[in-house]
Amino acid sequence: MRQLTDPPYLTGLRKLTSFGDVDEILRSPHFGQGSQAEYGPLFQDVLLMIDGPEHFQRRRMEAQLFGRAALEYYERQALTPVIEQCLRESLEGTQPPVHVDLVPLVRTMMHRISATVTGIDGVDTPERTERFRWFVERLQESVTLGWSTEDQYALMQRGLEVRKQFVVEFLAASVDRRRALIADMHAGRITRDDLPRDLLTMMLLHWNDEWDEDLHVREATLYLVASTGTTAQAAPHLLGHLFEWFEDHPEDRPRADDPDFLRRAAAESLRLHLPAPALLRQANSDVTLASGIEVKKGEKVGLIFRGANRDTTVFGADANEFNPWRTVPQSVRGWGLTFGGGEHMCIGRPLVTGLPSTSSESGTDGTLVQIIRSLLRAGARPDPENPPKYTEASHHDAYATFPLLLG
Repeated sequence: MRQLTDPPYLTGLRKLTSFGDVDEILRSPHFGQGSQAEYGPLFQDVLLMIDGPEHFQRRRMEAQLFGRAALEYYERQALTPVIEQCLRESLEGTQPPVHVDLVPLVRTMMHRISATVTGIDGVDTPERTERFRWFVERLQESVTLGWSTEDQYALMQRGLEVRKQFVVEFLAASVDRRRALIADMHAGRITRDDLPRDLLTMMLLHWNDEWDEDLHVREATLYLVASTGTTAQAAPHLLGHLFEWFEDHPEDRPRADDPDFLRRAAAESLRLHLPAPALLRQANSDVTLASGIEVKKGEKVGLIFRGANRDTTVFGADANEFNPWRTVPQSVRGWGLTFGGGEHMCIGRPLVTGLPSTSSESGTDGTLVQIIRSLLRAGARPDPENPPKYTEASHHDAYATFPLLLG
């Protein structure tokens, strides 16, 4: 397993690693966001960076994008066709086994759901799709700014330039189309149900005059990378764990097509490999945690999710190991604190993990399970000649390459 180091922005800060301390701070009204400075103009005032009533109102608006009906639509219209197309293109006309790299393959699979959730039109030809994927990958570097091994200022400037060009080539036309559709709705030419179901439409439909004119650009940038980033980072880890688990536990191999088993495995892998290794929180007042730790008003603390998610008092003596059959306390999610907690829990979490079925409604698989199950059905297995390699571009727990054999 890769030895990870803390990102530079934690230098000099008190670091909290117990599940109880981190969870309490995430849920506490006495702590606010502490990461604005690291991201500057890239993500100022996006949902992830704001607190209080403003955060509550915007989150309530954007949460409509991740309801059960919306998730079913995204999977049916955006994700499933692309997964099938990618695998078909990989396998057709080639004598198996087929060599593929899972890292770019998953990003390609996720490109349409990213565009659909955010509201980007024109991703409709191979050339435009490749150009769109290039932009998303470059913008992804901006989101991992705090963990990068590169110079942060240079990376921020590059991100701003890439975003400016993305607006010209994709986003501006998508915004203009939605403004025209909203005008048609107000004029009675179409109904509310005729509008697209995406972030840009939602923001333009409920525009707040107190927002600055570029807020939708910054929010869309974050959505683009967030709707692909977690799944793209998690899929190689999950598949690698499953290969090892099936080797050691052949009795579970028939469960490779069982969505319930795969959801358990996905949660366990997400617990061990987080898209964000740490977050900052700043105390709004003097606080004494239940553990007795005192935090002074204005103090920033580093919440080390990697440590919290491997807390043996919560996840057991084998907390560092992958075990899809792990039992956790009723108050704890299987993925631990990977998606945060409290009012800032990741709004797009259901997109990745899916939603459980109820007595009256069917569940959704989530992007991670759907992709992994499709790969296993296609005969995915490790490439013995090409072992996976971790990224060296950041302190992120992510692979640069993950070679596979298919067929």
